[in-house]
Amino acid sequence: LGTLLEENLGVEVMYTRTDDTFIALERRTEMANEKRADLFISIHANSSPYRSVSGVETYYLNLSSNREALDIAARENASSQRSIHELTEILQKITANDKIAESREFATKVQNSLHGGIAKVYSSAQNRGVKKAPFVVLLGAQMPSILTEIGFVSNPRDETQLKRAETRQK
Repeated sequence: LGTLLEENLGVEVMYTRTDDTFIALERRTEMANEKRADLFISIHANSSPYRSVSGVETYYLNLSSNREALDIAARENASSQRSIHELTEILQKITANDKIAESREFATKVQNSLHGGIAKVYSSAQNRGVKKAPFVVLLGAQMPSILTEIGFVSNPRDETQLKRAETRQK
């Protein structure tokens, strides 16, 4: 994706990592802030205890009362030293973040493009939409920031598609 962005948009891409080396969730956002990034995108492959759940979805930072969004955030936040129940600190950071509206707009554009591209090669790809959730990896970002889930590795069809280079390219 970074190469496509550089070649097609002429932008500079900074990676928080280029392999499967673990970097703390909080550190990833700190790196983007240190480099004064214009946008931050965290890309993930999702999973669910229900094998029938599939599709692509994109999140921006905000509190949510949606149980499914909170469950996904809890799984993604599991490697953080923070607890999802530290709501006072999270709430302060979220309300201090004036980038929520820009993040929501960024998430909408990415979600539409992501689903539209994947649907060209995987017509049954589900568009699970744009959602809000308290992801640790997005906390403290000084730029519009999103987390996108590009499919469910727990769903056999999604997993098969994620293994295909053509699907990943789209």
